[in-house]
Amino acid sequence: MLEEIDDVLKHEVAQRHSYFQLKYFLIGKEPTTQSKMWQCLRELKTRRESLKAISLEREEVKDKIELLDIQRKRCELNLQKADKEDGLLRREIEINIRQYNRQKQAAMESLIDLEEREKWLGEESRFFLETFKNLQKIEPLKHFDDLESQKHYWGEKLTQKVNLKMLTQNHLDSDLIETIVALPDDVQIKKQTLQTLTFKQNQMLQQLAEAAKKLEINKEI
Repeated sequence: MLEEIDDVLKHEVAQRHSYFQLKYFLIGKEPTTQSKMWQCLRELKTRRESLKAISLEREEVKDKIELLDIQRKRCELNLQKADKEDGLLRREIEINIRQYNRQKQAAMESLIDLEEREKWLGEESRFFLETFKNLQKIEPLKHFDDLESQKHYWGEKLTQKVNLKMLTQNHLDSDLIETIVALPDDVQIKKQTLQTLTFKQNQMLQQLAEAAKKLEINKEI
């Protein structure tokens, strides 16, 4: 069964996000060029830390394999020196040798897994690095707290949310409206939202006035 599984697993499937996912669902969902670059930097930082951790772990595994080889060699020497009449001691040493062999095999497989993870992380890192460089050709990276970049980002992001809610015929929740109203006055989505709120408020006031007028007429009748 294991041989059949190994034969099928020769058809490798990458143990990472597809480039399609990274392009359209991770970077592509960001509303501005600056936010796309900021996201690339976040992803690169995360993967850099993972790559450093894997590098350290690989060195640990290599040292473990070397120590297992030393321990196994000692067992082999002890086996040669052991009294042939002492069957229990020889059996114990032989068992220890088999255990070291199994531990080394597990460590070798762990090393292969680490190398594969390093490969997948490297491919994702390369994607984000190239994407970042291409975005920089469109416009230079600005500081995260750059006022105009933040205004542009939040204006676009909240506009998308509003448009999606309108398209799906969902009501705008109060948290979303509060966030929009907190934006600087010159952001377009805030202007539009305030105009809409003012229009709806006037409608409500007009309806209340008409209702009050009807009540007065009914009282007179």
